Amino acid sequence: MSPHQEKREDEVIVIKPAWWRQAALTLFLFFVAIFFQALQFSIPFFNMLFLMATIFMAVVASLNLLDQFFAWSRLRIDHKGYSLRAWFRRIELRRDEVEDFLHSEYMRRMLIVVKLTEDAASKRGLPMLEMPFPCTFGRPADEVFQTLRESLGDTGTSAGDSPAE
Repeated sequence: MSPHQEKREDEVIVIKPAWWRQAALTLFLFFVAIFFQALQFSIPFFNMLFLMATIFMAVVASLNLLDQFFAWSRLRIDHKGYSLRAWFRRIELRRDEVEDFLHSEYMRRMLIVVKLTEDAASKRGLPMLEMPFPCTFGRPADEVFQTLRESLGDTGTSAGDSPAE
């Protein structure tokens, strides 16, 4: 095995959330929790409702803050494959399951799509070979798309320029 191949196997790329966007979301959630706590009505039902909303927003803000400190949400690219971890979703793809990364426009925003092999799609019970791959975490989609394409070993953009259907 050549030294270049050994280095390639040890190389790990981690894409984490943009810290300033996550900090802004945490701050916003804490402010919303304070706002709900400040509202007082003469009807006890509404006060209880706003108290539950305050608790919910405070818990979500705390979880988001912990996510920012401990980097739970991330995309990890290594020689084995792609590991996407978010709050409510976890996707692990081996390199041999990924055929290509494409991009599509959805509501005037760039959406990264992973094109799986037929075997991988059938094992996962997917009706189509393409599935959304929400891995930008507030970063520019073009940069993340380029990183994904380079990780496949294909730096050309001819196959990825056509939108996924």
